[in-house]
Amino acid sequence: LQHYFIQSNLSFSNNKMKSLLPTLCSLCLLLTLSSSFFSSTSTEPQITRQHNLGSILLFRELFTASQKEGLRELRSALFGGHWRYYDNEDTPKDGIAWQLPLDSNLLSQSPLWKLINEIIPRKPGEKGVSEHVGSVVRLLRRGDNTRVHSVCSEDEAGYTLTLFLTQLPDKNSYGEVLFFQDDDVHSTIQPAQFNVLLWSCRIPYQFQYPSISTGFGQVMLQITLYDKVDVKPTYLPVEVKPFPELKNLNLPTEFNALDHVTKVSYTSLKRPIYVIDDLFSDEMLGALREHLYLSSQYYYDDSEDEGETDNVHWISGHRNHEFVKSEMWRVINTTLNQVTGHEGWYPHDISCNLNRAWDHTRIHKDCYDREDLTFLLYLTPGYKPGDLGGTVFYEQEDVGTIVTSVQNKFGRVALFHCEIKHAARPPHAYLTHARYTFAVKVARSKLDAVQQELLSDPSILHDFEDEEEKLEEIFIMTEGVGSDPDKLEEVFVDLLHESSGERLEILDESLVTAGK
Repeated sequence: LQHYFIQSNLSFSNNKMKSLLPTLCSLCLLLTLSSSFFSSTSTEPQITRQHNLGSILLFRELFTASQKEGLRELRSALFGGHWRYYDNEDTPKDGIAWQLPLDSNLLSQSPLWKLINEIIPRKPGEKGVSEHVGSVVRLLRRGDNTRVHSVCSEDEAGYTLTLFLTQLPDKNSYGEVLFFQDDDVHSTIQPAQFNVLLWSCRIPYQFQYPSISTGFGQVMLQITLYDKVDVKPTYLPVEVKPFPELKNLNLPTEFNALDHVTKVSYTSLKRPIYVIDDLFSDEMLGALREHLYLSSQYYYDDSEDEGETDNVHWISGHRNHEFVKSEMWRVINTTLNQVTGHEGWYPHDISCNLNRAWDHTRIHKDCYDREDLTFLLYLTPGYKPGDLGGTVFYEQEDVGTIVTSVQNKFGRVALFHCEIKHAARPPHAYLTHARYTFAVKVARSKLDAVQQELLSDPSILHDFEDEEEKLEEIFIMTEGVGSDPDKLEEVFVDLLHESSGERLEILDESLVTAGK
């Protein structure tokens, strides 16, 4: 078991390992006794369709039970990668917007790649296609604007291979793949989890997105294989960059934020919700959007959140210690000081939230039993009344009563107490592009903010099983630096760098061992 954990790159404390051993040993015994565990495999396709541009092959029995378990681990590791969202003009031609480029060199070292080479069709005496020039994980979600597309032209040779890593809930979840010939459907294939679909890259295809009742997406590993190696990869990895300076040309160094407040609404507890306009120049907003679009790493979580959570699946996190050096923070900090009359605010949670028309957001609070504020900046240009995509605020104990609704307007800010219940609204169904908001959650002091960051970051202090143990460890760390917020932030940054490297190492290791 210890060897298994090492090979899987999982880390457990000694105590946790000991507590898990009885359960794991029982599980291993049950699996060993189960005849279905040693499932038979076959490199022969279970479905074959002949198209005038080549073959369409579906493999349902390529993997053993243990190999499938390794692919499940790969799927979990993928969510820690650097996802990229393609919007509108640069969306891939088949319409699937979410991509996670992989290192093809690492993939070529894996048992999975060896297996792939075994199933590539070959003519007698032909070695077949043994080079691949694009390895990317793709995510197909409900409402995706998929289109008919062929990966290569009719005078090129090669294959498109798709390994399906998600099991859709039932037969009514859709998710089939359509292939076209002479402007009509030639074949339709219904893949399942761990199926491999292989087709000539010349054949036009289209993915049917999952049904509206399917809240999570179909995760697929897609590899483009060519008989030549001078083709450039289609998908490039995200180049993650620090938060930019973002010069604001709209406001002077000294300004009165209260002059920009256009509306104030109050809950029954007298907590205000401020609507603030024209704080930032179009140049700054454009630069911020470009950074969030091109240089941010989005994290995907398709689990159904329980309780009062926002149910936002796509979030791009940003580091407070980088953000506070920017001109944007100067404007936000000045605004907070002037509107609230309190000085000392410091960010503890900065993120870009991305929602689309078919997402299901929920009523939630941003905090419990705290006095934090949320500074919410709307970042989708061109919105007009009727496009929806705003934010609805509710009474504390009566979500049947709406306090106010804030219209989505480019550059507008909603400033509110973190305990006010609210919900983002998806954009109108006729809008295919995403709704972006940039949320800055602030605490009343830097020390409090850094402690909150240590507590909430899932990649740090993950060896502690519950929140009480984490709080105790944070208290010890705080005492160790003499309650100096600057020194505590340095400790946090060091831990952050360590965890970031570990997360990407897990992804690389899962990729190399895929199919083992």
